[in-house]
This record gives sequence, C-alpha cells and structure tokens, in this order.
Amino acid sequence: MPFTDSGGVFRSDTEAWKVDQLVVDLRYRTLVQQSLTELTGHTWRELDASPELGLVLCELPQLAAIEQALVDGYLTGVRRSREGHYDPADPIPALDLVLYALRTSFEEKYDGWSPPMAKNRLLDGVQGSPYTGGGRPDELHPAVHADLARLTAPGTGVHVGILDSKIVPHPDLEGRFLASAADIYTGTAPHPAPVGHATFVAGIILKHAPNAVLVMRSILDNRGVEVSSWAVAKAMVEFLKTDVRVINMSFGCTTHDNRPPTVLERAVQRLAPSIVLVAAAGNHGRPSQNRRGAGITEVTPVWPAACADVIAVGARDAEFSPKVPWVNVLADGLAVTSTYLSGEVETYERNLNGVVEVEDKQEFAGYATWSGTSFACAAVVGEIAARAAAQEISPRVAAELIVADAADEVLAELSL
Repeated sequence: MPFTDSGGVFRSDTEAWKVDQLVVDLRYRTLVQQSLTELTGHTWRELDASPELGLVLCELPQLAAIEQALVDGYLTGVRRSREGHYDPADPIPALDLVLYALRTSFEEKYDGWSPPMAKNRLLDGVQGSPYTGGGRPDELHPAVHADLARLTAPGTGVHVGILDSKIVPHPDLEGRFLASAADIYTGTAPHPAPVGHATFVAGIILKHAPNAVLVMRSILDNRGVEVSSWAVAKAMVEFLKTDVRVINMSFGCTTHDNRPPTVLERAVQRLAPSIVLVAAAGNHGRPSQNRRGAGITEVTPVWPAACADVIAVGARDAEFSPKVPWVNVLADGLAVTSTYLSGEVETYERNLNGVVEVEDKQEFAGYATWSGTSFACAAVVGEIAARAAAQEISPRVAAELIVADAADEVLAELSL
C-alpha cells in the first residue's frame, strides 16, 4: 500500500516523489499558475527556476485546500483514468488530482493540448538500483587490485563527469580528479558504505583511461539516500559549462507508468547533443531478490538508462543485470575490485519505507570488491575516454564504435 512518509514523500513499490511539488515548463509558468488559481482559488510558491532546463519548480503550500476545491469536479475523472493501471483500493494522491485537473482544463480548451508539467520524482541513490550486495574487503582478493597503478600525474585526456556520492581522498586517485570542497568526503570512521561509491567508480574509469580527467559532482548524501530529479537534472546541465564530454550516471529510478520522469528527460535532451551520456541499467534482473520493490519486474525500464539518448550498460554474465532491449553495451560488473574507503565501514540497508538501517560493519584497506551495473557503466565510460584519446576521435564517435562492437553480444544476451 502506498503511503506518504514524514518527509513529505509519496512512496509506492515502484516510485517516489515529493507530494507537494510541481514542475512546469518555464514558457507556460504564468498560464499554468493562472489556471490553478481559477480552478482552486489558490496559487503556488516558486522554489527554483532553471533556464538551462527550461523548467520551474513550485511548491503547493495549500495542497489540502487545493485538493478539496478539486474533489467535486475531478475526482471521478481521475479515478476513471487510473482504471487498469492502479489498484482501485489505493487512495488517490492529491498531486495526481491536481495534475489531472490542470491537464484536463487545458485539453478541453485546446483540443487535447496541455503544457508540460510533472512531479518532482526521486531517484535512488547507490543503495537502490543500480547496486547489489555490498563492498567486500579487498583481502578476499588480494591480487585483483595489483593492476590499479598509482595514478598521480595530471590528466591530459577526455574530461569525464561523475554524478554520484562524494569522492574519498585516495592515494591512487591523487591529482586525478577535479572537485569542490563540497564534493570531497572528509568524515571519520565508521564510514557509511555508500559514500565510497564514487571513489569505486572513479578507480574503474581511471583503470581503463589513465589519462582521463574526472570532474566530480556529488548528488547524494553520505548514506546514498534518494535525491530529487530536480537536483539531479540541475547538476547534469551544470556540466554544459565545463569541458566534460562524457558523463557517468550510476543511478536510476522507475515510474509506475514506465515513462521517463519529465525533469530527467529534459536534462537528457539538453545534454545529449554535446555530451555522451552513459547510465547503469539497474540490478533488478532477479525479481525474487529485488531490493527496489514488489512492483518492479525484470524488464521494468530504469531511467535515465532507458532514455533514447543514453547509452545503457548492463553487467556481463550477471543474473542481476536486466536482459532488455534498451541495454546497449555489456561490461564487467560482477565481483569488480576498485578503490574504496579505509577503516571501519558500515553497510546500510534501505527499507521500502525509506528508512536506512545499519546492516553490518567491516574493515577495509582502501579497496573493495563490489557487484552492480554501476561498475559496468564505469568500465564503458573508461573505454569511451580511452578509445577517444588513443584513436584521436571524439568521445561521441568512440561511443558509437563501442556500441556497434557490442551489438552481437547484447543480442545474444537478450536471446538467452
């Protein structure tokens, strides 16, 4: 049964979003605001606007009153529109009623047209998909990280953006990344396991492309909990102001209607013409062991990986990697070893209600072994950067060549 948590987040087994926030196309901000007032007698409070995204984020502080004003005129209609898609016993969220009323009012006036508007959905952090298991101490595989050479010379290759957790200072990564103070982890043990995720990803990318320049942007807190699609999209378009030409996106979300979140899709559209976008496909290939929710199947699309302008990466020979046609490339994502935290680390389990609990504690010595499509994604990003530099071609051309080379393997995986 879906519910709203204490933080004002609606949660179901397939999606999560801010209950009182609305995202609207900037071109129609005044038009939609006027319609809301005409329908309900109330208005919104503008929280943020992004010219780069062409969107505005609004809050509905009087949501209860707005809902009450719409019940008589639109409740039957919105309930009818949900038939066959939602459990009829589930309560109808107030924001669904608001969106239905606004869209319907425009569609009735303008022959089916309505301005772009949507929810501010949440994307999973590294404790959800794409993620599986947990980092294991490198002592279990002492020889695996022997080829992770010390990389301390300034990079001269492709600039690669990483949207993830904060980066952990590590001797193998010294001088190899660009990050603000806000993007660098400075905590003390016991460390939360998710905060080592970006460091793990960085090590994989540099293993494949030692000359790459990593540009770090943290979008998750130290426990890797969910982040709003608005925050992620704004961080994505910030890369347009940099020299970044490839972005690693080891995060994702699902939606009940299996459509891409509007905010995330807009960011992809803005970036795709000039930056190669690579995302993890998710770890929901084994529904019986799925940590995301009972409504997720092995073929549920994960966003942004399933977006048309994104290269989706699955993990080779891994049961948890989904076998779906929107996966473009396969790479090693099973029992990968890379740079990580040092000292005592707490492994977390996030329940479906969003509560994060400590599951276990282990000692690490700067490396870990981890599985997930997050790390297959990083390997492909590294290969794109490496091939672009080695062949003196653009990252876009390098990415297209890698996708073409992977076609037969991906098709064989899909046919299993």
